[in-house]
Amino acid sequence: MYSSALLVGQLVVIGVWVVSCWLLHIRNVPPPGLDFRVFWSASFISIHQGAIAAFNPDLLQTVENTLLQGTGMESPCALWVYPPPFQLLIFPLAILPYPAAYALFCCASIACCLLACAPMMKSRPLPGATVIAFPGIWVATIHGQNSLITLALAAGALGLLEKRPIAAGVCAGLLVIKPQLAPIFPLLFLLGRNFKAFFAAAVTAAVLCLVSGMVFGMPLWLRFFEMASWFNSAVQNNYASLWDAMPTVFAIARHSGASIGVAYALHAFVALGSLLFTITIWLRKPHSSLAKAAAVTSALLIPIYLLYYDLAWLLLPILYLAEDLRKSPRPARVEYVVSALAWLAPLASLITWFMPFKSRWAVVLLIGLMVIIAHRFLQETRVRAHGRACITHTGS
Repeated sequence: MYSSALLVGQLVVIGVWVVSCWLLHIRNVPPPGLDFRVFWSASFISIHQGAIAAFNPDLLQTVENTLLQGTGMESPCALWVYPPPFQLLIFPLAILPYPAAYALFCCASIACCLLACAPMMKSRPLPGATVIAFPGIWVATIHGQNSLITLALAAGALGLLEKRPIAAGVCAGLLVIKPQLAPIFPLLFLLGRNFKAFFAAAVTAAVLCLVSGMVFGMPLWLRFFEMASWFNSAVQNNYASLWDAMPTVFAIARHSGASIGVAYALHAFVALGSLLFTITIWLRKPHSSLAKAAAVTSALLIPIYLLYYDLAWLLLPILYLAEDLRKSPRPARVEYVVSALAWLAPLASLITWFMPFKSRWAVVLLIGLMVIIAHRFLQETRVRAHGRACITHTGS
């Protein structure tokens, strides 16, 4: 009931925004899709002036400002810092007018997300309305971000691994469009001796990179690496108040006054701890719900740069954990509380971005989610060990 009410509320907000901007043309109401405006503008520039021109921030801002005509607003400083494979994906967007392209992109993204989650819903770990109402879906939609597409790829990489390892590897390889979230999947494939998936991921990523270089020219890759290097420095030094929107240990540490070195060390401590636990559970129970939940949670804890709309990925560990909780005779209340908070996290992060404590707090929830996963794994391990001990004692 509550999730259905929230779903209606989110749809009403998006509907009012769309009507206010594109039908009523109310001043000071920008078009939906803060990030999609960058995608569409980069596509427009790539089509008309060449792909490498999309890395020109002045040119990108000029095109974005044309989308804001009549609103009385101007675009903030626009940047294109995406890799060439993603630029290849968004290249045709500007063939369509902005409203049509935005609608098509969002509908396709939501469809990919829900289709990828459909196999997990066969056992009904959560009500369908709760999944569709998940705020991460609608926060990503408001922004017009690629989070739902990458979520679908992550779900495919994990869900297809046992029966269709090559398809799982292809999904993992396609995550080269969002490289900061990709590395954990081929690593787990390799450590789990899923060699078909590993090589499929490597080949898919290599082919995408090669094709984008052939289509746009290798100088585009050089320009991307230059921009990525600059952007890394920008993240370290809070360019455009990025830390306010980053739910990472690094962002919290830097905002609290830590030096760059200390912030990196603290972030590495949490990320490596999460990764080592994920590897442990993956090697013991690679196809279990807990292993998959740990993999996705680690994927969110590892990168230095992560924005609150990427918390759409939380839908996956929530579903995996809900599936595991169904098997437990008496789950602890704290496990349900953490899962519920994770479900609300994307919306809460968006709202708190406008408040003094911003969106950084969500990393604490990510760590808490990993602790819950670790606790359940250790609990199951103790139960199995006790069961084996009882059998051995009975047999003797």
